[in-house]
Amino acid sequence: MGRQVGDFPLEKLRDYRPALGNKPHDFDAFWSEQKNKLKNKHSQVETGLRKYPVPSIEVLDIVFKSWDDTPLNGMLIKPKSALECPVIVCFPGYTGSCGLPVDYLKWVSLGFAVYTFDVRGQGLSPDYGKYQNGSRIPGWMLLGIYDPENYYFTNVYRDILMQIKWIRSEESPFTPTKLGVMGSSQGGGLALSAAGLDGEMDFVLADWPFLTHFERALDVALSGPYMEIVNYFKWNDPQYNTYDQVAETLGYIDSVHFCESINCSTLMAAGLEDAITPPSTAFAAFNHIQSVNKKIEIYPQFTHELNPFHDEKKLEFLSRQLENKPHDEIPGITKQHLFDL
Repeated sequence: MGRQVGDFPLEKLRDYRPALGNKPHDFDAFWSEQKNKLKNKHSQVETGLRKYPVPSIEVLDIVFKSWDDTPLNGMLIKPKSALECPVIVCFPGYTGSCGLPVDYLKWVSLGFAVYTFDVRGQGLSPDYGKYQNGSRIPGWMLLGIYDPENYYFTNVYRDILMQIKWIRSEESPFTPTKLGVMGSSQGGGLALSAAGLDGEMDFVLADWPFLTHFERALDVALSGPYMEIVNYFKWNDPQYNTYDQVAETLGYIDSVHFCESINCSTLMAAGLEDAITPPSTAFAAFNHIQSVNKKIEIYPQFTHELNPFHDEKKLEFLSRQLENKPHDEIPGITKQHLFDL
């Protein structure tokens, strides 16, 4: 049952757990070093209360100066007067922004507070990073592609580590009783990577994640940002002489390489007609996640698009996080049914 366009059939997707051949041998040491470099970095954060028409919530506008002083635009949306509550960090999709408060009201209605920040260079935020190469291809995928230390998404991950440190600190506006991450597409990939990097998240929600299993994605994606890399080779290196160098850099930020460090409750989703983030890449991540409380929802006729049906699933998942119940305690769901349509 189910459709798939240019990807594996559903039966194979369920068991698709590829070897991580492009995971750099010093992957863990690399990210341990990045964390050490950030230990003594201090974020300057400015907040301002926004006048908002919904009386039960508060909205704070944030300017978050990251490790290199890049000012990232952000928001905090929380239940009014709450001094502590569970927190979701929501990551935006590629080319997107932190959005509007109304985008997050459904999560706040459950009792969560939501932090959301622009990704550097996207939304309304600049990027103070310095990259050693340009590109004939539009987008951010190739900025610093020859050097993992100075690659664009390495910088993005540093931002996320700084944001999480600040959210947990005494300098943040209130105390998180739980902390989880959420996102779709680019946001889904960032959520998986953040959870793996941090190692102490309480839950993860990642819909049709981008930045995931590049080896497969570059072979089967037909549109979207993976094509920036495909077209890089076509126009800059038609005989793929730099493939190993590019693949090594991508290996340090590929979210599938962080999934073996994820042990918390996880909800994912995949559309079987998704040609931007092919379903096999999502299943590769899902099947490497170590948590026993994980589930992936499958939508046979959905492409890379908003999915209100899955938003209902996410509300149910989040409500269970408040009750500290795993998936197998949700009525009608057992471990044997984690893949059911």
